[in-house]
Amino acid sequence: MTALWRLGLALALLGGGGCAFRVIPPEKGIDGLSGATRIVTLTNLHPDDGYERLYAANFQQPGLIPICSEVTLLMMFTDKMLFRVNATGKEYWYLEYDATQEPLSTNLSHYFGQDCPQGRLAALTPIEKEGVRLGIPKKGMSKDALVLAIGYPLRRDTPSLEDSTWRYWISRFSYFTVQFDPSGKVEQVVY
Repeated sequence: MTALWRLGLALALLGGGGCAFRVIPPEKGIDGLSGATRIVTLTNLHPDDGYERLYAANFQQPGLIPICSEVTLLMMFTDKMLFRVNATGKEYWYLEYDATQEPLSTNLSHYFGQDCPQGRLAALTPIEKEGVRLGIPKKGMSKDALVLAIGYPLRRDTPSLEDSTWRYWISRFSYFTVQFDPSGKVEQVVY
């Protein structure tokens, strides 16, 4: 996305009658990040690379932005955020989705932070590390490892992380469930 194109898009968004309020600097738009000098992804993110976007619903698109990727927040509105993955230079829109049942600023705080969760990553088993590396659920993963690998399930469908079944959406029309055994390990993934 060129700087001129980005500027044109921003002006179009700001000029629209239904435009959401812009937050400057963008870090102030995410709970706990005001004044942050370094921002990283706290889980793997699964963008739609073709359209350069992600949704707060955490759709499990085929793209992968690895956990602990350093990012730069470029623009923040009350209903969307534009960020760049520093290692690749690729830019993505992160769009609000009503079914999250939380403000976008809170939702973003689950996925963007100042410190990579190195301690949590180091404590993973080999099978969990593989799932996180690939960004997929694997049998035997703990709930925490699953969150690191594919993010949080949509709160509307999985109100509590204590539930024994979590639902993840691939798109607005397609989902899969992750079922846990009594010890909290992934037992089955059903598509």
